[in-house]
Amino acid sequence: MSDMASITETPPRVEIRLSFDRPSHSFSQATPPTLILSVTSKASTPLTFFTWNSPLSPRDALTNKGITITDAESGELVQTASIMVQRGPLKRTKGTSDEKYFVTVHPNQTVELSTGFGRGGGTVKPQPKSVVERGLELDENGNPRNIRRSKFATGVDGLEPGKKYTIGLNLDALKKTWWAPVDKEEILVPDSGEGSYVQDYDWEKAPLDWYVSEAVLWVDE
Repeated sequence: MSDMASITETPPRVEIRLSFDRPSHSFSQATPPTLILSVTSKASTPLTFFTWNSPLSPRDALTNKGITITDAESGELVQTASIMVQRGPLKRTKGTSDEKYFVTVHPNQTVELSTGFGRGGGTVKPQPKSVVERGLELDENGNPRNIRRSKFATGVDGLEPGKKYTIGLNLDALKKTWWAPVDKEEILVPDSGEGSYVQDYDWEKAPLDWYVSEAVLWVDE
């Protein structure tokens, strides 16, 4: 592609709408609401995203700053948990655990990505900020206990009752998502031999035109 073509070509547009399966959460509820990312491509070809460490992997994004939480009244960003994950080189081999990180969206179609909006992808009962900021959680009898956990919010876990929050995506992180204008079947390889690492693929360097529609969540008293 010539330099002139790369300058004048319109970047493919990708629209992401955030929503919840219910509009509010109360800390009397055992599980958090489910956060849903509806990803729609306006490109003329399939787009495949490598979602590891990206806002497009919503469960992981809750603990790597990929998802933003803003106090709707004050406009202040809520400090969220940050967990560093160390692992070996990622593969693009079919049938491996890394295959789930390759997501293809076809033209004018929508793919939904979701997670429970709390610790462990929603498997742990959320606690209010007054408990979380002390590094505690409540047992089944409501008694506080010390555990090894972040003192900052993970989804609804660590938020304040009686407030409304706006949930969005970290645009800087989103723009760093690796992508290619092909179906994932053209990226995945059948075995783990030479050239099977994710970085061995020739990912697209051009930017995408991202549009994100945020969600609102009420946290009840």
